[in-house]
Amino acid sequence: MPVDMKMRWQDQEVVKKDGMWTVAGRPMPTVAPAFQESPSNIPDHYYLGLKVNAPVNAATPPHTHGGAAIIATMTKGKMLNQMVCPHHEPDSQGTGPKIYSVGESWYEPPGCHHVRSENVGDDEAEFLAVFVVSKQKVDNEGLQSLVVIDAEVEERKQAQ
Repeated sequence: MPVDMKMRWQDQEVVKKDGMWTVAGRPMPTVAPAFQESPSNIPDHYYLGLKVNAPVNAATPPHTHGGAAIIATMTKGKMLNQMVCPHHEPDSQGTGPKIYSVGESWYEPPGCHHVRSENVGDDEAEFLAVFVVSKQKVDNEGLQSLVVIDAEVEERKQAQ
């Protein structure tokens, strides 16, 4: 399947399936804890790793990462990523989509909006996402608070 590098991220069809927000017709990646440390040089923060496995054609809806700073490194396959980081980029339009392969990394600063994330290879993709995040955030809200899907946020707002 060819990759549409010009697709507007806003045009992704995000739907709720089995209680979870997904990109229509595409599997979701799975996430598993890899490590969690409390380095003394970053008080009140965790340095933690999450192993992300993305089946063929998997995609994650637009999301943020709970105020964390992240460096992700590809260990298998190919992922297309696109970020919009208004506090770090003068034009606020983001990086544009980019495909990352084994050994390549990307950085997501705190407050960055991860607008496209999809496996664009012919095989499963895998990467290690390393977070620097507030201990309070993780201890109070759990690891699930580190992937905040835009559609979930909107749904909660409308319910109020």
